[in-house]
Amino acid sequence: MIRRLMILLCVLLSSPAVAAIEASVDRTRLVEGEALELTLESAAANRFSRPELDALEEHFVIQNTRQLSLISQLNGRTQPVTRWVITLAPKRTGYVVIPPVILDQARSEPISLHVLSAEEAARDDNVQMAPVFIDTEMDTESPYVQAQVLMTLRIYHSVSLYDDSNLSGLDIPDTRVESLGTPRQYERVINGVRHGVIEVRYALFPQSSGELEIPSQLFSATTLQPRDATSPFSARNGRLVQVRSPSIVLQVKPVPDSYPANAPWLPARSVTLTQTWQPDPTINLLSGESLTRSLSIEADGLSANQLPPLASLTGTEVDGLRQYADQPKLDNSISEQGVRGMRQDSAALLVQKAGEFLLPAQTLYWWDTQADQLQQLELDAITLNVMASDSFAAGSGSSEPVNGNDVQLLEGPPVWPWQLACAVLALALSLCLLALYRLRQRLQLLDKPDADEEIFDTVVQGNPLADLQTACRANHPAEARKALESWARQQDAEGLIAITQRHPELADALDDLNASLFGQTESHWRGKPLWRAVRMVVQSQKRQVAEDSNTLESLYPNV
Repeated sequence: MIRRLMILLCVLLSSPAVAAIEASVDRTRLVEGEALELTLESAAANRFSRPELDALEEHFVIQNTRQLSLISQLNGRTQPVTRWVITLAPKRTGYVVIPPVILDQARSEPISLHVLSAEEAARDDNVQMAPVFIDTEMDTESPYVQAQVLMTLRIYHSVSLYDDSNLSGLDIPDTRVESLGTPRQYERVINGVRHGVIEVRYALFPQSSGELEIPSQLFSATTLQPRDATSPFSARNGRLVQVRSPSIVLQVKPVPDSYPANAPWLPARSVTLTQTWQPDPTINLLSGESLTRSLSIEADGLSANQLPPLASLTGTEVDGLRQYADQPKLDNSISEQGVRGMRQDSAALLVQKAGEFLLPAQTLYWWDTQADQLQQLELDAITLNVMASDSFAAGSGSSEPVNGNDVQLLEGPPVWPWQLACAVLALALSLCLLALYRLRQRLQLLDKPDADEEIFDTVVQGNPLADLQTACRANHPAEARKALESWARQQDAEGLIAITQRHPELADALDDLNASLFGQTESHWRGKPLWRAVRMVVQSQKRQVAEDSNTLESLYPNV
């Protein structure tokens, strides 16, 4: 019995122990929106082992996981250690427990956390500021409808960030959002700690009154972590950080009851209204003369498309004046104070008859958002003094009869030099067109095949002579040379050289063909001379055959 117990004890001592896993966090007290790092370490696990993290997903968002293989020394002994670093973001505030993590047959100990809300963190002075946090500022919490609201978002970070930082877009229903330039970057010291600041500014224009919720924005970045103390020569690691800005609720006020009902709604910080005339309307004008009136409106806190057009300020039409409006000029300038819109409308006024014309004063109403009261701008009334003009009356198409004795012919410069110049130009153009027409006819005659070339049209396809004719007509030198050599081999066993020695015209055409093929000339090769030379050779051969036939008939008349 004692022997069996000793054997069992030896077996238990010799069997491998269950691998232990240690769990730790970088902090147990944090603010909502922040993330923490959970470190799992095991000395018996290998690099292919994986901890079971499904239990963490109930209360945490797993943002990142990385595995490290290290060597540790304990009591003079060296052993490998496997470490997992897991980035967790709590899903809720309050007291949260990290459940045990299972690795093979080992289980880690649970860890308790205290996640503070933003309000609790602001009241608790002992809470250390997060390495990355967001602050949102609004210039007003109760704006008017369609009025500008300045929103400033500042991202503070006391640690270095990689260049992969990203801020989610701002999409608000029933609200127009304008980005005020590119983000600014600067530094600020808070509680003795130097922070980098990324500042983003928006201009919001709510389009309806009532409660308006500004949703939170998510900022994601990778922070630069220091080197591991156990591995001083290892590379620096990055840690993903995600923080959210607080959501804000605005109370948008409607148009005040004291605002004029027929006036365009203009809520702004300041508005200027100016007008210019060309020429000066105070001088005496002549009937038929036109004036140009330019009206410029500039408003701080409004975009250019919110400004009213000129037609809404000119009022009713004045009898005897016609107005022709031009396209308006719109422009927006962006600064730290937001959007400043400018609209310029120009119109031409045509005076149709003599007399005095009174352009009434005009009033522009707008709402001062800083003083919270109604303001108005006025354009003074202008009187136009118009004198009669005989030339305008004569050309105005009046229905009154005109006495022939009163008609005076205006003498001007003679018009015959212009007529002579036009005639000369027309004659020169006609001559140029005629020369071009004749040149085109000559080119067509050069390209047109001769009448006696048609004797080869019935040659069976594939005959070298037919191929040569086709290549010459298409002005293809390479194909023409190939067909010429094939035809020459059929005519004489000695080939093309022997034929050119007997026919000098073919030798000259062959020289032109070789010069075009081998780059001795830059002019375009034309196949008509070569075909004419070959045709002369063929006709010469036919005449020789005919002569031989006649000679044979005289020698053998009875055949």
